Amino acid sequence: MNLQFIKYFVVLAETKNFTKAAEKVFVVQSTFSSGIKKLEEYLDCKLFVRDKRNVELTSEGKVLLEKAKQLLALWGEIEGEFKDTESKEIKIGILATIHHTDFVIPILKSFQELYPNYQIKLVEGNEQELVDLIHKNELDVIFSEQEFTEKSDLESRFLYEEKLELVVSKNHPLANKEKIEIEAIDAQPFIKHESCMLSQEIYAEFSKRKIEPIPVFSAQHSEVLLGLISSGIGISLMAKPKQYPEDVRFIPLSNIEFKRGIVLAWNSENKSQRLQKFLTI
Repeated sequence: MNLQFIKYFVVLAETKNFTKAAEKVFVVQSTFSSGIKKLEEYLDCKLFVRDKRNVELTSEGKVLLEKAKQLLALWGEIEGEFKDTESKEIKIGILATIHHTDFVIPILKSFQELYPNYQIKLVEGNEQELVDLIHKNELDVIFSEQEFTEKSDLESRFLYEEKLELVVSKNHPLANKEKIEIEAIDAQPFIKHESCMLSQEIYAEFSKRKIEPIPVFSAQHSEVLLGLISSGIGISLMAKPKQYPEDVRFIPLSNIEFKRGIVLAWNSENKSQRLQKFLTI
């Protein structure tokens, strides 16, 4: 009997919903449902009563639940005693264009508080660099953009969404605008954010609307981009972080949206304890 099916059973008993339960153990719903079915076949009894919205334990399921929890707790003790020999370093990749302080740092802090014996190694890079490293098992998990990871073979979990805004120095003529149309970028000195996945979409919109900014610089990292804007070299488009220099202004676009989803992604073949622990944060 696969112990994973016992875990599926306990999680489903707690959530009473197949979709939520599958998400909680990081598998697709078809895999999860198949595991529950195999467990019922193995025990030769129905463990759940199903309807269109929720599931409830049968009398047999209620009997099994307490024993299943005891079994998982015992197995956890066994693993802790005999299997805890892997590296205490977790390697995390972060896309260079993601604002670390907004979402990433709080997650890392929570992990460190829960598992103080683990060291965290951070690696910055572009999408392809991070995916290559994770396939070589040189990274355990990455924070990346949804659009890119959906095209890869990685497992992922959606975290949050970012919208791009126009960024100018505080002395720029547009700095006092509350909202602005994208056409205001026309003929303005413009700094390209090289590692932004939305660059192709942005420049396609420029072409469609006959917007011709003046290219003056390009930058890979958000911190460098903000520094260039702060100095008055040019303007750009980027997501607004919680913390940014006082001498720049972020202005929402009023007639178009450029947005991206940020996800946590990992190699499904990585079964390490450090990864499983990180995914519970």
